[in-house]
Amino acid sequence: MNKVGKDERLAASEEAVVNEEQAEAEHVLHATALRYAGELPGTNADAVEAMLSLLRADRVHRTAVTRELQALGLEVAMTGARFTLLMTLYFSRDELLAQNEISRKLNVSRTNVTNLIDGLQRDGLVERLPNPADRRVSYAQLTSAGHHVCGVLMPMVTRLMENATRDFNTDEMRQFIDFLYRLQRNISSAYPGQYARGLGVLDQE
Repeated sequence: MNKVGKDERLAASEEAVVNEEQAEAEHVLHATALRYAGELPGTNADAVEAMLSLLRADRVHRTAVTRELQALGLEVAMTGARFTLLMTLYFSRDELLAQNEISRKLNVSRTNVTNLIDGLQRDGLVERLPNPADRRVSYAQLTSAGHHVCGVLMPMVTRLMENATRDFNTDEMRQFIDFLYRLQRNISSAYPGQYARGLGVLDQE
């Protein structure tokens, strides 16, 4: 058998394992949702299963991102929080933002932003710039090294996001997005002023 045939068989075998593991995960999530309903009469088991599935999807995605980051062999450590902050600067005018503006955009505390910037500055990816008109205001700006890292990371993360939805047609994609936005609104409405803005950062330095 030639190399192409072996590669195809290996890919098919790996896909079969993934499908089996996913089927088992779906069974566990469904069973767990039913247990919630059993313990709490009147519980909407479908709602529980939907949210548990969403949480698992997030964990699976984060695992995929971690593996891809390791494969890139970057010389600096990279986490989801670091990536989000770097990309926030990357898409900003002149790749520069005031720290309080970063905090607002990411919807995290200024302390968390300060700690993240401290680490990125040590790694040479971000530099701090003072505001000559107001000493209380400090800016963060990508260095040339930080710009380069963003250029390496963005295609990888974009590809992962596209792969995650590769078999959705246009109508399904739009409906899926609408469902997620509706879910976000439902959660935000329960905690007004807490989660309505920004991208959010869950994992820290």
